[in-house]
Amino acid sequence: MPNERLATLIPLPQHVEQRSGELVLRSPVGVAADGGAAAVANLLCVELSRATGLRFEFADAAAAQIVLRTEAGDSEHYRLEVDAQRAVISAPSVGLIHGVYTLRQLLPAANWRSAPLPGVTWSAPACVVEDRPRFGWRGCMIDVTRHFAAKQTILRFIDLLAMHRMNRLHLHLSDDQGWRVEIKAFPRLTEIASHRPHTGLGFATSPNDPNDGTPHGGYYTQDDLREIVAYAAARGIMVIPEIDLPGHSRALTAAYPEFGCFPDKTVEVGTYFGISSDLVNPLPHTIAALETILDELLAIFPAPWIHLGGDEAPLDPWRNSPAIRAHMASLGVESAEAMRTWFTAHFAEFLAARGRRLIGWDEIIHYGGLAPDSAIMSWRGEKGGMKAAAAGYDVVMAPVFPTYFDYAQSDSADEPLAIGQSITLEDVYAYEPSAHWNDKSTFSKVLGVQCQLWREVILDDAHLEYMAFPRVCALAEVAWSEQRSDFDAFRARLAHHLERLDHYGVNYRPLEGPRPWQKGGTGRKAYQMRFNIKEALAWLDNWAESGEPPL
Repeated sequence: MPNERLATLIPLPQHVEQRSGELVLRSPVGVAADGGAAAVANLLCVELSRATGLRFEFADAAAAQIVLRTEAGDSEHYRLEVDAQRAVISAPSVGLIHGVYTLRQLLPAANWRSAPLPGVTWSAPACVVEDRPRFGWRGCMIDVTRHFAAKQTILRFIDLLAMHRMNRLHLHLSDDQGWRVEIKAFPRLTEIASHRPHTGLGFATSPNDPNDGTPHGGYYTQDDLREIVAYAAARGIMVIPEIDLPGHSRALTAAYPEFGCFPDKTVEVGTYFGISSDLVNPLPHTIAALETILDELLAIFPAPWIHLGGDEAPLDPWRNSPAIRAHMASLGVESAEAMRTWFTAHFAEFLAARGRRLIGWDEIIHYGGLAPDSAIMSWRGEKGGMKAAAAGYDVVMAPVFPTYFDYAQSDSADEPLAIGQSITLEDVYAYEPSAHWNDKSTFSKVLGVQCQLWREVILDDAHLEYMAFPRVCALAEVAWSEQRSDFDAFRARLAHHLERLDHYGVNYRPLEGPRPWQKGGTGRKAYQMRFNIKEALAWLDNWAESGEPPL
């Protein structure tokens, strides 16, 4: 009979072989690790000693119950072999962490708690697991601007991503509704741009819409972000920062009007949502300020990719500004579109000179100006990704359907507030990034896939976890597993996997629907259908042929 824990691993490993017997951990648990595995071994000891109450200590390989062996290379593959004497994980250093998290899934689910439960036998079934990911980019974006997420929320989310072998956390740090990163050269970004007086109810699109009357805000200090980066790196996750330019810049221009298109115009941090015409200007003093901001950002985030947004930027403010038109003439630039190309090229070169790569939303492919190693995130469907790949650029697939987890998980009126209906767990699991790819020879440019947690209508931490899980579990398997099971088999495995999330305390959506206290009710979180997913997809498909948003 298959061992239940071995048969319910998520994401699905490439090869699993069950053997007879089991490994029972007893204090003191000896852990052996070579030099390249020391950091991962330390993490294993800290996490498991807290959860199990067992004492973990370093030991010689011959006496150890857990052995970590580093192989050469930078692949994420790993081999885990468990017998009655020991568990041995062999992998390049970047893959060892995945082997550790698979071992944790083989132990009783209570090892995801923060303190030991009485009477648990800490055993793992004898087996061999050989595994490697399909994609190198397995990401999740969290929008911390529309509704701020405290540092501890981000750290907790990193733990959950690591549990599912996800390896990219994309933080959306600036938008019209808030600026969330401390920049020492420009203190008004945190003094003014980091908070707003209230927030429109639902997907409010006008300052005249009803609002909650409650101030909202917050920001991360540079040390907070360094802590997040280090915490994530220890768990095999790279943090990608995003500063959205030139659009979605209302909060920035509220703090520094001289960086906007009309400096005499009074702008306040956005309290409602949608596409704003408050762009930064492309004048020399603003370009210099943005370079200073990015230099401070690069000192915090070591990731090779720096996300500069580039989405939903209507260019009429550039067309209508006398100062911008005069500057364009001085450069010999004939149109706002050409100025947008210049803007992108400038920052692509700026990042390249510092050893970094620009990544942005798929509108940037229409204007040009990208460096050869730039990358795009294809969000308006898949056309942008195909176009970028055909032009030789790397691509991350992040289409609204089915990777936007701000859409409801069903069409039931019981669901809590969401931006529209509906992207189901089955929709996510069925996603095959290559299915509609016309020229399969360019699919090799696809780095991977990413889900998006936009937070206009995701109001608090519990709501965030509800919208994310278990859909993150499904996307993790899309991103990791070369060969997937059918949805029914996945759902059966997931039913057991959710016990692990229970022990961690995740506010996930049960498979049968929301719990009574998770429903939208009739108040602040009442379910509203702002967008019908089919209509939204048709609109996005038409818009995908151009860069500037139709307003």
